[in-house]
Amino acid sequence: MSDDRRPTRILVAEDDPALRRLIDMLLTNQGHQVLTVCDGVDALESVGGWDPDALIIDVMMPRLSGLSVCRELRAQARYATVPIVLLTARVFDEDIQEVMELGGIDFMNKPFNPRELMAVLDRVTAAPRPEGGPAPVGATPHGPWSPSIGRSARP
Repeated sequence: MSDDRRPTRILVAEDDPALRRLIDMLLTNQGHQVLTVCDGVDALESVGGWDPDALIIDVMMPRLSGLSVCRELRAQARYATVPIVLLTARVFDEDIQEVMELGGIDFMNKPFNPRELMAVLDRVTAAPRPEGGPAPVGATPHGPWSPSIGRSARP
């Protein structure tokens, strides 16, 4: 992160406590403001009150998958352009491809190189993004997130 910008606010949704702490320390040491949560439901509940500049989301989480979180966020105009980095030990498959087509989503395999993660975050947070732009094609606005909407979405 360059010194002429305000600290970048990054929400991290990761169910593995050790990896969540590692990412938190890595980002904090680089001057970012970090909010960590342990699952997709907490991510959606936290994002509105914290307004992150970017999100790092694990694909496989309890209660609500990272893929469902991405779909929900992209369906809301307020979050349609917030950069997202998906972390997964899963093989790149059709579900991940479908979510990435919503736009503004990068994909990293676990285990990942911390320098690569920082490079991706620097790139996606440095790029200007339209504020509150329209939801991407294919996204359906749902209004405020609710557990019933999240659970009805595909994993």
